[in-house]
Amino acid sequence: MPETKALLPAIATLAASAMLVQSIANDFIPDKLWNYFYSGLHNISRHFSSQLTIVIHNISRHFSSQLTIVIDEFQGLFPNEIFEAAHAYLGAIYKDAKEKKLAVSVDRGEELADVYENVQVKWKLIYVQVKSPFARHRGDLNASLRQEARFYELTFHKKHKEKVLNSYLPYILERSKEIKREHKEVNFHTVERRRWFPDAVKLDHPMTFKLLAMDTELKKAVLDDLNNFINGKEFYRRVGKAWKRGYLLYGPPGTGKSSLIAAMANHLNYDIYELDLTNVNSNSDLSKLLFSMPNQSIIVFEDVDCTIKLKNGEPRDESRRNNNKTQVTLSGLLNFLDGFPSCCGEERIIIFTTNHKDRLHPALLRPGRMDMHIHMSYCTTSAFKQLAFNYHGLCHHNLFTQIEGLIREVEVTPAEVAGQLMKSKNAHIALQCLFDFLLEKKIQHKGEEES
Repeated sequence: MPETKALLPAIATLAASAMLVQSIANDFIPDKLWNYFYSGLHNISRHFSSQLTIVIHNISRHFSSQLTIVIDEFQGLFPNEIFEAAHAYLGAIYKDAKEKKLAVSVDRGEELADVYENVQVKWKLIYVQVKSPFARHRGDLNASLRQEARFYELTFHKKHKEKVLNSYLPYILERSKEIKREHKEVNFHTVERRRWFPDAVKLDHPMTFKLLAMDTELKKAVLDDLNNFINGKEFYRRVGKAWKRGYLLYGPPGTGKSSLIAAMANHLNYDIYELDLTNVNSNSDLSKLLFSMPNQSIIVFEDVDCTIKLKNGEPRDESRRNNNKTQVTLSGLLNFLDGFPSCCGEERIIIFTTNHKDRLHPALLRPGRMDMHIHMSYCTTSAFKQLAFNYHGLCHHNLFTQIEGLIREVEVTPAEVAGQLMKSKNAHIALQCLFDFLLEKKIQHKGEEES
């Protein structure tokens, strides 16, 4: 320790001298020599006390011609826009450099060089293990929900600092938007251990509004509503509302609720985040999941009447007495839908699905929470024609009139109609199977009424 104290005045003198000569020395001493000196000081620092290590680190950082900026994945509870932009931008560079069409991002620990207006920069993706469930990684408040925290290191020459901050990073933000539009894939996300599972699955669902077997007028109404939503940024700002939209899909099983969600996701090019409330422990965890979702996304509560007991008129503490492990309450879910947490993001679609609309609490159904109620009914004649065209390319057939008449008389789901049409590749045989199936349903229903 005495030797360390004796060295401190000398180190301080060295630092003062460095400040005087740095501007001259940088013009005459090559960067490689400075970097060699910089790494040497780090090696020396390992042999002295922590106090001296700090002093040497500061001096070495002062002498180095390189500047490193750290870009965390999250800022507090919210995704860092610059991190997401850099991830998309560097993924495109990585594909070009490696000539691999399947590469989508930089590997962990790998350095990637880039040049912008003759300025050379280096990027490195760093992973840090989160050791404690209560740990925080710098300003990343979501780190406790993940096993690892990620951040990028961006390194460049100090003299280019202004250009990097004021020109290069804004360029990456704009370029990443173009890349996302060009290469966006719709992904499917689920919850695991109170967080979104990091490895999303590509939603390779071919359903579109053009193929969707749904009442024609209702399908047009839904499509128009979605288009008004995605083009409504200025409208939502003008009226002072959060840029989000809620849809309630209700009706019997097999009426196409999941197909409609897939068509919406493909039309908007939004990822789907499926949230089973039985996997969420508390209202706080529910809010954290919302905070960690990106903009331009769809969150789906499938069979919401089954996953949590929030019935009309139940006592306030009923959700705590049911058999589910979840402690999410009605007030917590309402706050999720239109409270302050719901305002922390833009262009979000919230979808509830249920087979029994009457089982949902009225507070969940009002405008502002569920803005559009979509009744997914039994098969209509227009939906049948769409299915006949999808499966057999038919627009007309001599059995159409009889089948349409039966569809008006019996309750049959689009899924049941599709099942009959798939029984044969021969269009006439398939339609005959459907006709016989509908006729049997009619006879069975008539017999039940008479008995």
